[in-house]
Amino acid sequence: MFFNSASAPCYRGDISNEEDPITTAIDWFKQTPARVRARAAMVGRTVRAFQWWDYKLVPMLSVFYATAFVQDVSVAQIWPSLVALLLAMAPCAAYVSLVNDITDRADDRRAGKTNRMVGKPTWLMTLLLAAPISIAVLFGALWRDNVPLVAVYLCAWAAFTLYSVPPFRLKRRGILGVIADASGAHVFPTLVAALLAFRAGGKPIDSIWIAALAAWAFGCGLRGILWHQLYDREADRKAGVATFVQRHSIRAASGLAAYGALPLEVVALAVLLWRMHSPWPVLTLVLYLGFALLRRRVWHVAIVIAEPRKSYAILGTEYYTLLFALGVLIAGALGHPADWAVLLAHLAVFPGPAIVFMSEARRLLRDVVRSNS
Repeated sequence: MFFNSASAPCYRGDISNEEDPITTAIDWFKQTPARVRARAAMVGRTVRAFQWWDYKLVPMLSVFYATAFVQDVSVAQIWPSLVALLLAMAPCAAYVSLVNDITDRADDRRAGKTNRMVGKPTWLMTLLLAAPISIAVLFGALWRDNVPLVAVYLCAWAAFTLYSVPPFRLKRRGILGVIADASGAHVFPTLVAALLAFRAGGKPIDSIWIAALAAWAFGCGLRGILWHQLYDREADRKAGVATFVQRHSIRAASGLAAYGALPLEVVALAVLLWRMHSPWPVLTLVLYLGFALLRRRVWHVAIVIAEPRKSYAILGTEYYTLLFALGVLIAGALGHPADWAVLLAHLAVFPGPAIVFMSEARRLLRDVVRSNS
């Protein structure tokens, strides 16, 4: 399925393509990108990369950028640690998707949901899990000189193992599942990014910065898992999964998001922005708020804290997946010009949020002009 077997032999003189090693090599080289793309797409579908590539990795990298900025360290100067962060955490996100699919097969069958691991042989599922776990062991060994860094890194893996795998399966244990998901998806990756940036920058750890990051990440994580449980509440009901929403109510989950998670997130974010002493992340926040409010007014897109609606956008999405990182990188590049290259590299690796934001902003401004003309 990855090879082009339909092409007829080509001829140079009286020598067929099969007998000409130069032509054969050229044809193989031309076909390689297609094969690589096909295999990459297959791997991406298996680990559900489209669900987490931007939404989980960009906020984490933004923390790395911001932590470098508060140390007055150029991100370009410590780029190997940035690459290491991406290589260490992307497999963790892939592991989360794999272990969830493998352990959710029975629940998804009862709920009538598609599961990519249904019908897969045990050896293949074992191999798929062993690959990212081996990477966790590798980075644990590479970072063994920094015990706090290794601890929070391994805790990210452990949190989702406890969340998904029996007999723990905290997913079925109400508030414990909410805490485990928020910690594994946001808190521990955020701390990994910050501690790695401090390690690379060679500066002492700022305890106030770390505490604010942990609080911010926990608030974001709580809103994220509560949204997911509210979105999946009917499927979880059919499957008999006792999530927080199932054990309590939609109202309880919405209240926890609005009166617990969001205030914690907002206060912690304010501390982070204050500690950065730069107007750029604040300006991009203002830009996001203007965009969100204008979209609500013109397109009637509701801004929600966690509870899904008919036409809605989750509060903070565009800021955390694009504008916060841009604000931090611009601020850093003004002091360290080499960081402009990091900004371009970031947009090249994570183009999706920028493309979507620019497209929506253009259409939104067009509709505003039309409505006022």
